[in-house]
Amino acid sequence: MLRTEKQVALDTVINSSRGSIDHYRWVADAGDDEQIKTLLDRLALERERIVDKLAPQMYKLGDMPSAPDPEKLAVEEMLTQLKATFSGDEKDVLLDSLDELDSQLLQEISEAVRLDFDAETLAILRELEKSVAEARKDRGN
Repeated sequence: MLRTEKQVALDTVINSSRGSIDHYRWVADAGDDEQIKTLLDRLALERERIVDKLAPQMYKLGDMPSAPDPEKLAVEEMLTQLKATFSGDEKDVLLDSLDELDSQLLQEISEAVRLDFDAETLAILRELEKSVAEARKDRGN
């Protein structure tokens, strides 16, 4: 069965969000700065709370959300770690990787909100968009 444009857009946002949650936790664990670790863990939990509200909206559209590809995530984390290892500032490289993910996620959310979703789904997408933007500010970007 082919997915509708709304199903694809919503699944993309959910999948990218879940991948970013995993990456936030990975970056938190990779660093040794307890303040940053606490911040990233809090941001991951906040994003997870919102995505948990968004995922049931896929069921309303007659489909199930997919899960992030664990192999793809592992390769992305390995590449990020290699960049960080060979850079002058490992912390900056790791935090920059979060900026890249968040920029992509904001673009995907922007594309999704242009579609004709119901008010509840749009409200959750806007909440996620606001949370991602605030996460960038909280990290100092």
